[in-house]
Amino acid sequence: MIRDLSDPRVTEVLQRHGRYWRNQDSPRPLFQINQAHSLADTPQPHRLEPPPLLDAARFRDQVERGYDQHGLLADDLFRSIGTGITSEVLVGCQMAVRAGTHWAEPCFADWRQLDGYRVEDTLWYQRLMENTRRAVGAVDSENYPFCCMAFRGPVDMAEAMMTGERLCEAVLDHPRELKHLLARITDIVIATARAHAALLPSCEGGQFNSYGIWTPGRTVTFTLDGACLFSPACYQEFFLPCDQRLCAALDTPFVHLHAASRQHFAAWSEIPNLGLQCVIDQAWLPEGHNRPIGPQLPELLPAFKAIRQRKSLMLYGFWDRELVDAALAELPAGGCAITGMVQDPPAIRQRYLGGNWDNNTPL
Repeated sequence: MIRDLSDPRVTEVLQRHGRYWRNQDSPRPLFQINQAHSLADTPQPHRLEPPPLLDAARFRDQVERGYDQHGLLADDLFRSIGTGITSEVLVGCQMAVRAGTHWAEPCFADWRQLDGYRVEDTLWYQRLMENTRRAVGAVDSENYPFCCMAFRGPVDMAEAMMTGERLCEAVLDHPRELKHLLARITDIVIATARAHAALLPSCEGGQFNSYGIWTPGRTVTFTLDGACLFSPACYQEFFLPCDQRLCAALDTPFVHLHAASRQHFAAWSEIPNLGLQCVIDQAWLPEGHNRPIGPQLPELLPAFKAIRQRKSLMLYGFWDRELVDAALAELPAGGCAITGMVQDPPAIRQRYLGGNWDNNTPL
């Protein structure tokens, strides 16, 4: 088992991730799979509050015990230490934890409500930065991978503030005002992402994103779930310039997308330094079976092949042997990552990761 970054075998893993990021040839894709499970509710719904100041001794003990038990790798990806917060709070949203996830409570009041607003003055921002400093100082940061914060991207932050319905109406009724608000949202994301990235240790000239990928430079992860609401022309007018600004602000940004937004794949693929992750949506229902939501792998493969001509691609979904084989038959192994859930993880690992897989050994 590889316990931490001090193991000499980590060099090989970092090289594999570098080849993946650069979309270079490799014998097989990167894999990271988990046991499939049904959707779960939140036992005790509640509102999120700013995190308390981090207890360095307790944090160090938790980190060391975690890596002693589980090691550095989850299949081919890194188990990294996250110190981020739920990003919608940075634009004033309150967050509720319910129905198995986090939900933003809309906070829109005025098109210029973020004018003169300093995210650095908020308690959420200050706790994010202070707790990151404390976390990095509490452990040997050369031995443990710290990951970047995962942000909602500009379209998702605006949707959180306004609701999807009101955001769509704003495109038609208040285009100038919406562009101004989006510009301020983007300013806030960039300022926070840069400040947080500056606190994170580097590893071989790179950093780790929130999906367990090492990237050769300062990185940030952001989501663009709400892009599915818009046509290509509308998105390129209002939202794509914000994505481009965010990508230009860091070296190796990484974006979480959904297959329902495939109309924008070409535009995102043209951002040269952007890494892509696409979710092929299915719901694992309490009755014990999957239900597809939106386009599935067979119809998406032509779009994925077009992306792969330009850059690497991480796929997330519910996999079985037939689907993995279909992906590998159409997509070059180098620059491909297959992640998500399966019903029989040991069988998938035996078939695709090799018989000498021992929960933490690079192949």
